Amino acid sequence: MKLLLIFTHLFIFIAQSFSKEELNLYSARQEVLMRPLIKLFEDEYKINVNIVSAKANQLINRIVQEGEYTNADILLTTDVGRLHVAKEKNIFQKIDTTTLTNLIPSNYRDKDNYWFGVSLRARLLVYNRNSINKSDLNGYIDLANDKWKSKILVRSSSNVYNQSLISAMVIKYGEEEVKKFLKGFISNFARKPSGGDRDQIRAVAAGEGDLALVNSYYFLKMKSQDNEKKLDHVVGYFPKDNFMQTHINISGAGIIKNSKNKENAIKFLEFLVSNEAQKIYAEVNFEYPIRKNIELNRFMKKYNNFIKDDINLSDLAKLNKKSIMLMDIAGWQ
Repeated sequence: MKLLLIFTHLFIFIAQSFSKEELNLYSARQEVLMRPLIKLFEDEYKINVNIVSAKANQLINRIVQEGEYTNADILLTTDVGRLHVAKEKNIFQKIDTTTLTNLIPSNYRDKDNYWFGVSLRARLLVYNRNSINKSDLNGYIDLANDKWKSKILVRSSSNVYNQSLISAMVIKYGEEEVKKFLKGFISNFARKPSGGDRDQIRAVAAGEGDLALVNSYYFLKMKSQDNEKKLDHVVGYFPKDNFMQTHINISGAGIIKNSKNKENAIKFLEFLVSNEAQKIYAEVNFEYPIRKNIELNRFMKKYNNFIKDDINLSDLAKLNKKSIMLMDIAGWQ
């Protein structure tokens, strides 16, 4: 009898192990940023989330190579340019869910519903207020003005954030104007492009240049952690002019074509745009919610009075190759 009970319990344990709900997330976001969201999802839905973390291009290539044998259910990454590459490589599937289409504005999701934005970031200017007057700042295209000679800090043209900004400028200003802009912009660099967005902010603080192009969440998070007030003289500005407002991009996700857990993947995407998840994006990651009326932390509230540009990101993503070509021809390293 004892032996029968042991085998019965063993059978139940094995059955439960095999029937446990799961989701395989291939993420180009740092796991530490996603962990609070994942824990909340696991607790609420009783679905175990397995994470594979790597750079976006590595994950996309891996999914392509794995084909129908992939374990990936969702690809989560930053910037619409990377989501467009994933769609072009035919690794996403079309998803029809009214929750996503109702909650996510149409300009922040794929026109055919292959990928969806889940949070927003602005491409803003940070500047040294001791050496630059805010009244001298204008739109992005003004960065080609001679008055910024040897003052601008920026990362490499190989960075997709810069590529997407140039794509947006092509839509708003036209290709010929962007060609002129790039020539003047590059001549205003304070140094050879290097490092990431955080490095540009530190360089402005150190006086290596007077202003830099960075993503908003890097700046806001660094300001929130600046207990020693080393960034007191570094402030942010949202570029705008009569043709273009502040450039907005997304972090987003798509469900893999060969997903083995499609329903769980849909639940996860819908969860990412829930009130609770959107609040975590703002509180922990300093990213702007993709939904309206989500409470922001005090640092974000201070930097929330700006107009988002209205470009449809699906259109922007299609210009990525052209933008890279324009940047290369102009000599942006």
